[in-house]
Amino acid sequence: MGFREKLFVCATIESETKEDMVKSMEMAKEEGADLVELCMESISHNMSDVELVLRQRTLPAIVSFRYPVSVFFIPHYLVLGRG
Repeated sequence: MGFREKLFVCATIESETKEDMVKSMEMAKEEGADLVELCMESISHNMSDVELVLRQRTLPAIVSFRYPVSVFFIPHYLVLGRG
């Protein structure tokens, strides 16, 4: 594919354990990913696990911590200044 040279393939990785996350990163690299998004919310309760994954990464990474929308829910009447 001629356009491939201008694209980067990013694989999103969500795993329950640091070991699975590192294995998934290796698999993504073998499959041709150029970088990974490491979704850390499942292991973020243990910062040493997060550090370990970051040290063992084999590709450039985007690190994300996603939380349920309800954590950030603000009632519309507060946003609009009603009430």
